[in-house]
Amino acid sequence: MLFGKPRNWASANVRKTPLCLACLLCFFTALCSPTALLGQAWTMPRGEHFLKVTGSSITAANQFSFDGRTLDFANGVSGNAFRDESLYLYGELGLFNNLTVVLSLPYKRTFVQDLAFKYETAALGSGTIGVRLALLPLFGARPSALSLALNLATSIPLGYTRNFAPSAGPGQVDVQASLGLGVSFYPTAAYAQISAGYRYRSSLYAFSKAVSCNVGNDINCIRDLEPTYGNELIFTADTGIMFLNGMLFFQALANGVWSVDEPVVGFTAINPIPTRQRYIKAGGGFTLYPFRITRLYGMADLGFGVQYFLTPYGRNTIESTDLFFGIEYRVRF
Repeated sequence: MLFGKPRNWASANVRKTPLCLACLLCFFTALCSPTALLGQAWTMPRGEHFLKVTGSSITAANQFSFDGRTLDFANGVSGNAFRDESLYLYGELGLFNNLTVVLSLPYKRTFVQDLAFKYETAALGSGTIGVRLALLPLFGARPSALSLALNLATSIPLGYTRNFAPSAGPGQVDVQASLGLGVSFYPTAAYAQISAGYRYRSSLYAFSKAVSCNVGNDINCIRDLEPTYGNELIFTADTGIMFLNGMLFFQALANGVWSVDEPVVGFTAINPIPTRQRYIKAGGGFTLYPFRITRLYGMADLGFGVQYFLTPYGRNTIESTDLFFGIEYRVRF
């Protein structure tokens, strides 16, 4: 999530403070989990836009069972039997000062193995489109250090085959809503924010495909054509601070998913997309903004970032180590 010169900050002239850049990576929390998590606190000013390309290196040698025990990711396989080396394109556009459009497009590259075979897939995953609406201005609140936003989003499969092993995504449409509450510590270039929401996991599979699968002969597919996914509670928390007059940004983050339905059946290692899962991820990162590009009608910021996450708790999910590398570009007016 990002924001720049929001009118509801305590500062009347935020163009002069590095706090404008302090949250450029807040939304990156969403890319650090198997499913996108929208739900942050600030919108972008009208006309400003942001693009980011992110590469992942996610590995797992173990999994959390449905009852929370730690097991081999695949029975009898030592080392990282799961790898994810995906690419993500993410963008935001300030449609109005209090309304931001959010888009995300993943290209999934996943590799898994068991004792007998190695499996891999490469395909467009589930894209996300959403909006973020600043709520305090609707109630006539004066600009302050606090911000509150409503986030609405839907995740739509982009035509992949959902029962390939491993799949590029769950195969059905998700809809979610969340509230984000943030606080700016201006004039210190720092912030903190939390969000919480609900994800409805529908049974609409029209935007993905399924193939016939002869279990025992076809090793690269699974029989379950339309799994039933449990709805989920989602949450995020992050804080960040900038140094060196806005050139260096440090961030600490956590995010989690909590299936409303109790996990009772484990997932298949060759297709590690649980129907019900619970987990917490925690980590941090930094972004370097080495220079600022002057434009005819404004400024553009170019940043290079790294983030690292661990999975301290989980049920029916992988116990992964997540590393992300990103290049971001933001135009400000």
